[in-house]
Amino acid sequence: MPEAVRRLEAFIAEHALKIAIAPADPDLGGFDGVVLIISAPKQSELRITLFDEYGDARPGNPALCLALLNMQFRELDDAAGKVRRWAIAEGLDPAAPSTQTAFAQNEAAHAAFLAAYGPIPDVMTDLDWQLNAGPAQTLRGLR
Repeated sequence: MPEAVRRLEAFIAEHALKIAIAPADPDLGGFDGVVLIISAPKQSELRITLFDEYGDARPGNPALCLALLNMQFRELDDAAGKVRRWAIAEGLDPAAPSTQTAFAQNEAAHAAFLAAYGPIPDVMTDLDWQLNAGPAQTLRGLR
């Protein structure tokens, strides 16, 4: 098993994470928005909106979903608490109430996730993802 997959699956197993997928708020305007629902025993459920432009989020592939979640958390870190930065990076209207709500919910869920579970193993670069290389190709190939 490739190292990237092993690390993500070990993180999921360590925390007994379950990952489900729901549609994102249609008012966000993004055609590729999904909500990852993260649950674990004795923890509150967390909902994080992310934009899955390649249609990779699948409930049967929690390691891939965790990698997507980590990329969303990197976007939030890059935004440095600024809804405008996050919205522009995601192609959303920064002034729209739905964008502001999603950003606030993501920020709260990000903080709660880190407090409960710590950082997600960072196993993939954005370039690997875009080029479908290395760990990205391996994760996408999991069933």
